[in-house]
Amino acid sequence: MSIVVICGTPGTGKSALADALSRMGFRVIHLSKLVVEERLYRAYDKRRQAYIIDEERLAERMRKLADIDGLVIVEGIGAEALPPDIVSLCIVLTCEPFALRERLERRNFPPEKIEENLEAERFGIILGEAISNYGSSKVIVIDTTYREISDIVGEILDELKKRGIIQ
Repeated sequence: MSIVVICGTPGTGKSALADALSRMGFRVIHLSKLVVEERLYRAYDKRRQAYIIDEERLAERMRKLADIDGLVIVEGIGAEALPPDIVSLCIVLTCEPFALRERLERRNFPPEKIEENLEAERFGIILGEAISNYGSSKVIVIDTTYREISDIVGEILDELKKRGIIQ
């Protein structure tokens, strides 16, 4: 069993990429949906408009998923913190801040949430957390700024084949 993680700040293309992979037949789990549906959170932060994930309960649930044969792709914010022993590859999506701002504005993010996410992107917060958790050998970075989803999917498929995760 392999778990491949797709993470990045909001607006970098995680969901679009996961949806494209799902259409190709891959089993995809949208982490935020799983956390809410299975109540794998400790509380809801009204100011940040986000659930605070219960990392222990989430790890337990992911370990159960890891016992199933096949490849599971997990996308979402917080995926960079899954247990490293069950993750084969972590894909961190990035985007140039000016383009990310436009994407988040199109989604009607509040100005303070846009700034918070731009700061996280500028400082590479999610990339740092992913490398800290999984080690650099399990992490790849893909800049989505000027790329089509189909090109990114091709790059990911090549990487999965190269690592022996898929054939």
